[in-house]
Amino acid sequence: LTDLPGTLRVESFSEDFEHYAYTLSDYRTPPDVWVGSMSGGGVRVTDANPQIDEFELAAMEVIQWQSKDEMVIEGLLHVPADRGPGERVPLMLNIHGGPAGVFANRWSSRYHVYAGLGYASLSPNVRGSRSYTDALREGNTVQQGDGIGFGDYWDLMNGVDRVIADGIADPDRLALRGWSYGGILGGWTITQTDRFKAASIGAGVYDWTSEYGPGFNNDVRLWHIGGTPWNNPEGYRNQSALTHAENVTTPTLLIHGMRDTTDTEQQSMMFYAALRDIGNTDVRYIRFPREPHGFREPRHQRTRDVEEIRWMQKY
Repeated sequence: LTDLPGTLRVESFSEDFEHYAYTLSDYRTPPDVWVGSMSGGGVRVTDANPQIDEFELAAMEVIQWQSKDEMVIEGLLHVPADRGPGERVPLMLNIHGGPAGVFANRWSSRYHVYAGLGYASLSPNVRGSRSYTDALREGNTVQQGDGIGFGDYWDLMNGVDRVIADGIADPDRLALRGWSYGGILGGWTITQTDRFKAASIGAGVYDWTSEYGPGFNNDVRLWHIGGTPWNNPEGYRNQSALTHAENVTTPTLLIHGMRDTTDTEQQSMMFYAALRDIGNTDVRYIRFPREPHGFREPRHQRTRDVEEIRWMQKY
């Protein structure tokens, strides 16, 4: 039906199904509303963000690298528009949720904000991501001999090494951020390596046994750890970041909504208490009242983003 590059979302059809309204965006263009015809073609009907023309936006390319078990991983690399030839810049590693989320060719202001601050951003579609193949989608399951923080951790780190090898990222100025499964895998990552100078992780789970029941863990039980806390206690323990909290030396910002029923808020409180009591690094926890798994209130969204930027700039 279409060969348009970008992300197209059909929102509604005409009564005779001859026309449809959709939004279209790509990495340089926020969504606008278009009207298309089944016979072909489309007409843009809104200009919601004309100020974009005045902004200096990040450049983006799609890169690939070989990871664990020779699996090929793809990711989006955004770099500051004013980066000089051969200049190494700080790198922000973005980790998506799901784990079946995906980084796509669509608008996200965060890439451009961080590019304006001088950061490159790497957004890998690690094993577990959708939109590629069943093999990649199922790559972080126990059925494939993998699990949480196993192959997908190496997908992240091999991608970081690729950007360093390409002369873009400064290996001494690496940071990571993630939300939901991105918080889970981000929390795991800082227990496995001391290479990151700062981390911002939100709405994550850090102890799987205590999350059994209170939060959404059906996919964890069936696919990513397997079994239950009583018949697979070592699996639940070993794949929990809290178990390895003594390894964390990365200054860590934790964020959670207090009405999150997907990944319960007590998870961040436990990880925060552990990092604070161990004392190997700086840690801060910001709790947001009334917020579910995805923040809804504009003021809270702004506070979350500003505090994350402050944390990254400090460390």
